[in-house]
Amino acid sequence: MKNIPLIHCQNLNFSARLSENRIEQAQKAFGPPVVQRILCFALYLLGVNRKAVAQLLNIPLETAKSIIKAVNRDGLGALEDRRRRFSTFLPKVQPEPASITLKEEKDHVVVDLGVGGRSLKLTRRDPLQLKIILLSMLNNGLLLKRDVAEAIKLTPSHTTTLARRLREKGARALVDRRQGQKQEYRVPAPIKAELVQQFAVDIITSGKTSGSKISTELKERCNISVPARTVRHHLAQMGLGRIKQSLPQLVAGVKKTSSNYSSK
Repeated sequence: MKNIPLIHCQNLNFSARLSENRIEQAQKAFGPPVVQRILCFALYLLGVNRKAVAQLLNIPLETAKSIIKAVNRDGLGALEDRRRRFSTFLPKVQPEPASITLKEEKDHVVVDLGVGGRSLKLTRRDPLQLKIILLSMLNNGLLLKRDVAEAIKLTPSHTTTLARRLREKGARALVDRRQGQKQEYRVPAPIKAELVQQFAVDIITSGKTSGSKISTELKERCNISVPARTVRHHLAQMGLGRIKQSLPQLVAGVKKTSSNYSSK
């Protein structure tokens, strides 16, 4: 940075009347103490020694030294009245935004917004809503991944995957997967009856069966398409797996009893 040339005031015309008027206006705007500090530092910059500055302004020498030292150290803020609560010279410092936190509350997750006691209460009874809101906040940098993962009961890696899916494909990407699973498991009563019947036939004739075997047999016998995983789901839901061993024995016992009665 180039040196600023020395200002020679000897050839300048000073007007006592203008000086008085201007200082009076400045004092109304900034207050006398501030104007005094400005003049003190300005004279110092112009090369006037500290003792002469103190004499010109009619202030103690130590006061002049303190003003000059404070301005050099603290900048514009030192020109103000330190009793002021807020600076009128310096730009206002924007406070750091309060962090958003999550906390558990019975069967809810509470999003504390950190502003005036405001919060968002999300029920765990609607896990889809919980995921969409928290993952949206994660995608916008409002929440930490580990906090969201803990709240929605998933691993951090799975949480990252869901957040990316939501960001790229929207909420429908989460909704569609849930609806698809429900549709797959929805089986009308007549088809359930055929499923149970085929299960019974397989167990009685061969003593064993499986979801894929029943799925294939229903397709061949009844032209019904039921995925193997859906078959397994309903077999488990109806508890049919518990009678795999007992059903053949029960049928054999009934046959034996019937034969005994027939022979009499």
